[in-house]
Amino acid sequence: MDKLVFKDTLLEWAGGKSFNNMQGKEWYRMLTGSLFHQNILHLLGNAYGIYFVGIILEDKIGSWKFLAIYLIGNIAAYIVYAIFSNYTEGTGASPGIYALIACIIILHLYNRDFLNLQFGNWPVNYTFAYLILGNLYGMGAFIVHILGFSFGIIITLILLILRVLI
Repeated sequence: MDKLVFKDTLLEWAGGKSFNNMQGKEWYRMLTGSLFHQNILHLLGNAYGIYFVGIILEDKIGSWKFLAIYLIGNIAAYIVYAIFSNYTEGTGASPGIYALIACIIILHLYNRDFLNLQFGNWPVNYTFAYLILGNLYGMGAFIVHILGFSFGIIITLILLILRVLI
């Protein structure tokens, strides 16, 4: 099978988060679409993004909360975007990563001793660059990044209010 045909078939089956293209019980696309990427650079950028964000945050809040913020950020951003747009080729994990970056920023502002963020080390430098440069990928990416970031703020504030985050 031709690589391009295989990729398009796979994305059609599991990726793409557009309600107008989904069949009855294809809700799983809201999750599986974030596992697919447009190309190797997209995949590597997100892989390094989740890695460095994880170095900064995961040990501080725990793996389950880290995973929950990531998944909710991805799924919520894609659901909202799919409601208002025909998002058939939407792929990538970046809305979840942006949700985690929002968590880092909120927690740093909430308690500067909890997360000691200083430029000059790879995790902080890459995360900052990812936050800025990731928005140059196009308007669709910019919108889902803003949505992911917004949901990250909301989730983090809820977890802080419930006193289950730190």
